[in-house]
Amino acid sequence: MTKQLILALAAALSLGAAAPAFAHQGHDHAAQAEVPQSAQGVGVVRAIDARNNRITIAHEPIPALGWPSMTMAFPLHSADLLTGVAVGNRVNFTLVNHDGQPMVSALQVQR
Repeated sequence: MTKQLILALAAALSLGAAAPAFAHQGHDHAAQAEVPQSAQGVGVVRAIDARNNRITIAHEPIPALGWPSMTMAFPLHSADLLTGVAVGNRVNFTLVNHDGQPMVSALQVQR
């Protein structure tokens, strides 16, 4: 249980640290253009929380967001994205800016 608590805390802290990459940049349209509205990632599914529509992925660096490799919990755009996905699967995923926070909008298991 302690390991789960540590992982949950680490994921929550990682999400908070990562959020500025998607944060709203005010009304300066030039600054908004610099913030990507989507980014591609590759990683391994570490946990699935279908009840809360979330997935935890240990992802490789995501250069478009300036993120290093880390494990993060993300909300899912749709529960349908979990079809055929299991813990341990290597996946390609797309993150989109959803109210200034990253959300998984596409998820594909690597075969």
